[in-house]
Amino acid sequence: MVLTASPLARAVVAGVDTHLDTHHAAVVTLTGELLADAAFPVSSAGYQALLDWVAGYGLIDRMGVELTGSYGAGLARHLRAAGVTVLEVNTADRATRARRGKDDRTDVIAAAGKVLAGSASTIPKDTTGPVESLRLLHSARESAVKSRTQALNELQAVRTTAPASLRETLPTTTGALVTAAARLRPDTARLDEPEQAAKLALRRLATRARQLTEEIDAAESDIAALVQAVAPTLLAATGVGPITAAILLVAVGENFARIRSESALARLTGTAPIPVSSGRTHRHRLHRGGNRQANRAIHTIALTRLAHDPRTRAYRDRRLAEGLSKRDIMRALKRAIVREIFRNLRTDLAHPET
Repeated sequence: MVLTASPLARAVVAGVDTHLDTHHAAVVTLTGELLADAAFPVSSAGYQALLDWVAGYGLIDRMGVELTGSYGAGLARHLRAAGVTVLEVNTADRATRARRGKDDRTDVIAAAGKVLAGSASTIPKDTTGPVESLRLLHSARESAVKSRTQALNELQAVRTTAPASLRETLPTTTGALVTAAARLRPDTARLDEPEQAAKLALRRLATRARQLTEEIDAAESDIAALVQAVAPTLLAATGVGPITAAILLVAVGENFARIRSESALARLTGTAPIPVSSGRTHRHRLHRGGNRQANRAIHTIALTRLAHDPRTRAYRDRRLAEGLSKRDIMRALKRAIVREIFRNLRTDLAHPET
């Protein structure tokens, strides 16, 4: 449903503070006059009620929504489907909250004010396509990887503290330890003996680690197939694997037009050069903000190219001969990688409307 209004209707802006169970909204005119505020339940019916309520005060110019990647994701999708321009609004920082206080009404009025002032100009990610599917699959894989790491660390810890009669029969390398621990046969009738309890704990941890490995392998297979379908150009780039490509796709979102330039992508990935010159010293460092997962992905690509790509290694050697430090070479290399990735993503994620 696309909202329409009489040509004489006034334009309004809305701000929404999102929560788990309710969303609080405020409507203001383009001159900043508060018209009303109200709360609505978090449901499809609640989203439509909020939309109809705002439209009742005039033609909707823009709506600022907090937390469009979490609590506000459902509302943002509903509003975008209705043809409303949705902007991401950052929550108030700690210093501002301490100065002015905090409640839902204050937050939504501030959100609407940020939209009017232009400080809320970020377009939320489109979460209705395959990139959102990649985010969900990658999130599940990351959880499994963390759980497997925890299980393997605990496996080594149990081996270290097990009775000597058991510990000395077990290998120290992780892979061999998993295999050996999975073959243990504890006597469950004698679990009051530490050795038997250790055998049972080791076997359970090894079994868990194996199950998580199977889950991770399945997730990576699903991600690889989806990345190949969504971003074949990106995946074909040197040093870019399915997981790295998935991280970058999730960082930029389905609607790639929201990333207006390669400089914006460099800022997002934490690879934009920042001047840190003083006096006779003239140098740069990399921006430390942005999406840290995407920054790690760029770093992984750079390391892979330095290890296996002859062109990249020749570039490093040439710049070293020119007197550049390894840190400066890595900074320049990352920026060049972002430039290439920007072109690849623009090719893969181009849509007719953009």
